[in-house]
Amino acid sequence: AAATSTALLFSGAAIAAEPAEGWTANPGTTVTDEGVVLDASGTTAGTSYENPNLDVAVANGDTITFEYKGLCTAGAPRVFIQGGAYNTWDADPMGASCGTATGDGWFTVTGTVAGIVDGTAGATGIVNDNITNPDPIIVRSLVIAGTAVELVAEETAEPVARNHGKCVSAAKKGGEERSAAAKSDCGKKVKKEKKAKNAKHSKHDNRRASRA
Repeated sequence: AAATSTALLFSGAAIAAEPAEGWTANPGTTVTDEGVVLDASGTTAGTSYENPNLDVAVANGDTITFEYKGLCTAGAPRVFIQGGAYNTWDADPMGASCGTATGDGWFTVTGTVAGIVDGTAGATGIVNDNITNPDPIIVRSLVIAGTAVELVAEETAEPVARNHGKCVSAAKKGGEERSAAAKSDCGKKVKKEKKAKNAKHSKHDNRRASRA
């Protein structure tokens, strides 16, 4: 594999976030401000992050790119479109499908679309179904045919410091300033909201293309 197992995926403490509109995080997948984390541990068939009707134009010969950090093997990670008519793994298993190192543990995968009906991406998903070595994988920066795909819901508030305790300890001890800091939102998780309700659960098992 081009990548190796990564014990620490994040550069710092990640903030839990909400899926972008139309996306569903299936069991084992979580969404953070740093990307989508797919952890196949404890699953029988892996996990996925899916959108049943992604309205992004794509045609044969276009490219799909994404970045990931984690273990690359046994078909994971991969992106599929049109219900599995094309996925980024099958063209070159364990070769280009694992991508190119870009630094700090990240890899970039680039796949050339083939075998689809020119139109839209439709049923699209990001998959980690490596249950033999179920290390978590984080995926970000999905681009389909030149269109950046939103995976994480946009923030509805300005970013704030991540550590509430540090905000409190920085205030003057024993006074109203410390009390006010303790009651404030300083350092707490930035609240995010979904643009729309998640799409109906979609099982990735029916959308997998065969893997070499």
